[in-house]
Amino acid sequence: MNRQKILSICFVVYGLIMASAIFFVFIPNENMVSIGRWFGLPHFEVTTVFEYMARGMSSVCFLAGMILLYIGLHFQEHLRLVRFIGWLALLSVPMVIFMHAKMLTPIWWKAGDITGVLLLCFMCFATPVQK
Repeated sequence: MNRQKILSICFVVYGLIMASAIFFVFIPNENMVSIGRWFGLPHFEVTTVFEYMARGMSSVCFLAGMILLYIGLHFQEHLRLVRFIGWLALLSVPMVIFMHAKMLTPIWWKAGDITGVLLLCFMCFATPVQK
């Protein structure tokens, strides 16, 4: 299996994982709190602003996941876009680090988020340059 095929599969898998965030747009607030407690997140009060931000972020993750899924399925046609996404992901690393420095998320959550963004960067920059 060549490098482009492997990267294409990685984009599809990464996209599907991100697109699964659509689930959190529609679940009831009680379930969101239960899931947070199960993951060891600090207790949070569900306010209108919290609900808007949580569901909005889930929507953004879903849309980004669908874009990555589409690119993964049409990899050859979008090699230039893949590099651009890599640079955007690299620019987001300091924001993700800053965000987690401000939040009381568990260390494994912080490490997972940062690793996920760096993995996306690696996948994008490992893509062959379009000729």
